[in-house]
Amino acid sequence: MSPRSLNGSSFLVFLVFLLSFHGLYAQKSKEQLNREKLTNIKRIKEAGKILKETQSKKESTLSQLELLKREIEARNDLINSISEEIDLINNHIKELSAITSSLENDVTNLKAEYAEMIYQASKSQSYFDKITFIFSAKTFNQLVMRMKYLKEFSDNRKYQVEQIEKVMATLAKEKVKLKIAWKEKNKLLLTKQAETNNLNQTIIQHDEMLASLEEKEKELKKEVAEREKENKKLEKLIADIVKREIRKARLEAERKAKEAKKYNTASKTTHNLKLTPEVSALSATFAANARKLPWPVKRGEIVSHFGKQPHPILKGVIVDNIGINILTIKDEPVRAVFKGKVVTIATVPGMDKVVMIQHGEYFTVYAKLKSVLVTNGQEVKAKEQIGSVVTDKDGQSQLQFQVWKNSEKMDPEKWLYRK
Repeated sequence: MSPRSLNGSSFLVFLVFLLSFHGLYAQKSKEQLNREKLTNIKRIKEAGKILKETQSKKESTLSQLELLKREIEARNDLINSISEEIDLINNHIKELSAITSSLENDVTNLKAEYAEMIYQASKSQSYFDKITFIFSAKTFNQLVMRMKYLKEFSDNRKYQVEQIEKVMATLAKEKVKLKIAWKEKNKLLLTKQAETNNLNQTIIQHDEMLASLEEKEKELKKEVAEREKENKKLEKLIADIVKREIRKARLEAERKAKEAKKYNTASKTTHNLKLTPEVSALSATFAANARKLPWPVKRGEIVSHFGKQPHPILKGVIVDNIGINILTIKDEPVRAVFKGKVVTIATVPGMDKVVMIQHGEYFTVYAKLKSVLVTNGQEVKAKEQIGSVVTDKDGQSQLQFQVWKNSEKMDPEKWLYRK
């Protein structure tokens, strides 16, 4: 075989290797996109299930509107993931097309070279046969060299045939890959179109609900006022409990200090818990789990965020939430997000049953419960069920969840893991 053919074959092997190497990284990206797609599909299904249940009374609510917004976001993310995957496949198709074209050229060149070798061999055989060629040598060394030449010529012909077969086999495989890539792309294009249609329907549903709610301005203003009262009652209850626990911790620390004859009568009142080694360790462990805590309900979507925010319908109205509201399904179990001790079980008008759990100097609050399965003073573990969510007169099953550090309100979303 000529040097040019050998170099061409080496380049072919290198090109196929590059394609395979890139394919490994492309596959990783594809797997990542698949994970994103599955996550968004799960979000859409969950939101759809909750929405279907909450729409049983045919009355539009702010929670339903917020849920539709979440569904729209999830559908947009899903469509973006599909678009990115299509782009990935397009790049793969370009690479496969390039390698297929190169392989076809190599097959053509290899066949031409082989034909030339056969022609030269037949041309040579018309002048003399192999035996005559060998034994017409004038010296022994010349005879050996002629035998060696004929063997190399034969080996090159065999090698050329092998190369042609290898390249053609590789070409066939690449064509199969290309065909699969095109099918996958066409399937994704159909999926993208279907999801775009679903998104448009969801947007129409959202806009219709928004228009319906805008006609209920008086009712919404009344609802805002009632919620503010409920929040203030719950906030006062929590503040009183935190003060009580701080006082209890201080008195206990003073008692232990007296027993050890180390009590200082000039000690000052503190607004934080006395950090005993146990409390300090539990607080540090809780703090280390920021953005890692499990959700208080397995299924649900946040429909009202923490802090001051503009009302989604009423212009110029600011609502203040001391926690987050998670819309879920009827009788959904509520679970502790971290190990701790139940310090309060209470009933607050508008908030139904409330459970407060202490985690060192941190507290978590679970309001709007239908039932409570724990008792005051009970030690609970992470993910242990403490009750179930209540369903209100509008058919909404909504948990109010809060996180406190002593008397400081905190944003619960900064503590829960991202779905």
